[in-house]
Amino acid sequence: MNGLEGITEDLLERGCISAEDARVAQKYYSREGEMRKKAQKFIADKKLACPDLGERLAVTLCAAEIARVRYAERGISDSIFYDTMSDIGVWTADCRRTGSLVNGLDNTAWLAHHVRLELFKLGRLQFQPIKRPVILNMGLACIWKMRKLPDVCLNVHIPRGGRLDEGACKASFYAAPLFFEKYFGKKYTVCTCLSWLLYPDNKLFMKENSNILKFASMFEITGKRKFNPDAMQYIFGSKNPDFQKIVPSTSLQRSALEYYNSGGSFGLGFGIKNL
Repeated sequence: MNGLEGITEDLLERGCISAEDARVAQKYYSREGEMRKKAQKFIADKKLACPDLGERLAVTLCAAEIARVRYAERGISDSIFYDTMSDIGVWTADCRRTGSLVNGLDNTAWLAHHVRLELFKLGRLQFQPIKRPVILNMGLACIWKMRKLPDVCLNVHIPRGGRLDEGACKASFYAAPLFFEKYFGKKYTVCTCLSWLLYPDNKLFMKENSNILKFASMFEITGKRKFNPDAMQYIFGSKNPDFQKIVPSTSLQRSALEYYNSGGSFGLGFGIKNL
């Protein structure tokens, strides 16, 4: 089965989206032609000007179907397609969590990379080719130039869900340059990552053998910046938590809360890694 219904059922069967996502998409089956035209424009422009979150989901699903054809043309496996598109379900869940149980999709700007074949999930991690480090505004341009690093590199993203297993991450780093050379004819020797996971002060409240610290140790940390709501979202479930009312339910929350109450801060780290 092709079309919006086909891709919806396919992604549902593969666990990439939820049954609730499928029910939302079903409402737009009768408008498939319109959704597909908007999907083509979405892929071309990277923008989706539509306030209806359900329609945004339907358009993104149509865009995923178009992307699947492009995957097949390049010979990229179905397993990588499904792994990459599983991020749709991650962000519909985020929409429900942060939007008072609103069904649909909000963060289409991020998913534009997926349907444009600009980002791929290879094992545990996602990789996105970029022409220059994203975080030049952190004062890192001089570091990049000084070390004569390449003008192109892979930006690393850590999708939600699953453990940040050290072995799985190493397998992803091994697979990434092989993938892009095989399917795009491009060689990448360096990757970068900007994440709260790389913030050096995490070691002040995390266990020494934590997967997060193991992941950070794979990078050379070349920059940092204090304050980042992503860390608070991950640890406490809110980007703006009321620290006076938090009742910690995990060891990480307890240690992070003690750290914060003693004057600690959460932030971002920028890292470089050779592939």
